[in-house]
Amino acid sequence: MEYKSLQIKDADVNLEQRIIRAYASTFDLDQGNDIIHPGSFKKTISERLDRVKVLRNHSDLIGRPISAIEDGKGLLTESYIGKHDLGEETLMLAKDGILDSLSIGYSVPSGKSNYSGDIRNIHEVKLFEWSVVDFPMNEAARIIDVKSIETAIKNGKLNQKELKSLVDMLGDLTALLKDEPSSDTLTIEQPQDLSELKNLIKNWGKSAQ
Repeated sequence: MEYKSLQIKDADVNLEQRIIRAYASTFDLDQGNDIIHPGSFKKTISERLDRVKVLRNHSDLIGRPISAIEDGKGLLTESYIGKHDLGEETLMLAKDGILDSLSIGYSVPSGKSNYSGDIRNIHEVKLFEWSVVDFPMNEAARIIDVKSIETAIKNGKLNQKELKSLVDMLGDLTALLKDEPSSDTLTIEQPQDLSELKNLIKNWGKSAQ
């Protein structure tokens, strides 16, 4: 599963009706060098919106979708937030502008994306959830993606661009363990082959101790 976050500067939070109305995704170039194109959400909205979840930080269930529509800007969502402690907290923090990011959890069906140089153009999205998140992409998404790294390497699914991003991510994670900015703490040369990269992944945490 992939994750993509968006700051919700113009979120409409209705405390009485317990509804958050905000864009979960927009049709422009994001920090991950992806563009989700108009029409990408139409199939998943029509076929599986009733199976989509509303989460907090991609893990805790806090509500359910009321609606999701594509307009000229992106995917505009309305979410009902449940009557429980985490729901109450989420509503209040969103209303106060303290929580200000949404993130989608999705996959891209085979053959529904293509590259233009370094930019990935996405033409169809299978949506699983959207989340109100404490931290927007890339901080939260990179940490979650660590779980699938070794599988991706074994299956030979990482291209050179992804390998470079992975090395950068390892530096960021090591810096997080040190509680220091990554730009000042760690420089890792890009591995020349997958065996070197795999060894680096297995031992990256040790360098932070």
